[in-house]
Amino acid sequence: MHVYRYRSSNLLSQKGLLYDEWYFASKEELNDPIDMQSKFEFSGDWTRTLTSLWENDHEAKIAAAYLTKIGPVSYEQLIIDFHAHKEKIIERVFSNRHVSLMELSKLENSLEHLLALLNLYAPGSGYSISLSRTNSDMLMWSHYAASHTGFCLTYRPINGCLNQCPIRKKDSLAVATNHLSSVSAAFEIEDINYKDQLHPIDAFSLLPVIYTGYSFDSESSRLEYHKKIREQLLTKNKCWQYEQECRLMLRQPTKWISGCSAYNSLQRLFYYDFSQVTGIIFGARMSSQDKEAIRNIISHKMLDKYKNIQGGKTYVFDFLYQQAEICPSSRAVKIVDLDLYLMGSILKPGSAQYADRLDRWRRGEGMAIENGNFSYDPIL
Repeated sequence: MHVYRYRSSNLLSQKGLLYDEWYFASKEELNDPIDMQSKFEFSGDWTRTLTSLWENDHEAKIAAAYLTKIGPVSYEQLIIDFHAHKEKIIERVFSNRHVSLMELSKLENSLEHLLALLNLYAPGSGYSISLSRTNSDMLMWSHYAASHTGFCLTYRPINGCLNQCPIRKKDSLAVATNHLSSVSAAFEIEDINYKDQLHPIDAFSLLPVIYTGYSFDSESSRLEYHKKIREQLLTKNKCWQYEQECRLMLRQPTKWISGCSAYNSLQRLFYYDFSQVTGIIFGARMSSQDKEAIRNIISHKMLDKYKNIQGGKTYVFDFLYQQAEICPSSRAVKIVDLDLYLMGSILKPGSAQYADRLDRWRRGEGMAIENGNFSYDPIL
């Protein structure tokens, strides 16, 4: 039902809490060097691609034979090692004969044309925000909440999504001049899969069909192809399984449209809908000063939360404070329930209605408000 986001208690995290900030990280900013890395491999014959791309069929066939022989090779590795392969192809094309400067220049231009094509259609990875399905894992508190001195936010998804702030949402992002990429108001929560090996996807599928002849025989096969790509971006090695991770994904813009395929850091800063934050857990080692600072931020935001209810449909959930403790006997993290904030009142543990409202909170129940009308209809 709930998902969690571990945070340190530094000023940057407190600022993020105060202003409802999300930052979508790039692949290079993640702590796992192979995270969000798809596996596209060239393992087939290059002849059609190069004879379609180059004017000189003889040179194209020699280069194709070389590239075919070195396969299977990943898309990424081929680009990394391209200049070494380029030298070997030149040697094979001009072996045992004199070569003019013009011939050499033409072949080099053909090879650079191939490299430009590979760079233009290289697979993207996108950007992500990491969440977790667990709030009580010892390693998660150690690694992502500053050795238990930080806190953990509790989110309540609606229809499997976390939403942007309604009044600060981004509908599109500028990629380049005359190139905008649309952005959804709701981000789907997608679970990470854990396996140590990925089944390769045919890298020729990324290149234009005019150079490969690659096509899908049905709409279902095309959808299955894109599903496999998505699954690879959401797969990590089994050693990370303890994280029980799920993610919000921001798609990377397509490079071949304008030659650009990246968002800058400011573009990747979003604002979430605070109404879906339904609790916070204090770390076992969190200082009393940091707890007080967090409580002050939350109190301020809870007042604004009810003041800013708009005319459209809004969901209101109770807000629960919790405390993480380290159990001496079991040597495990234990989550203790504290104050429960309702709309206009606070329930303390042991008080009347506390147990009932806590059960409703655990089930993710909330109140829907629309045009001044209140209802307790089921919320998915």
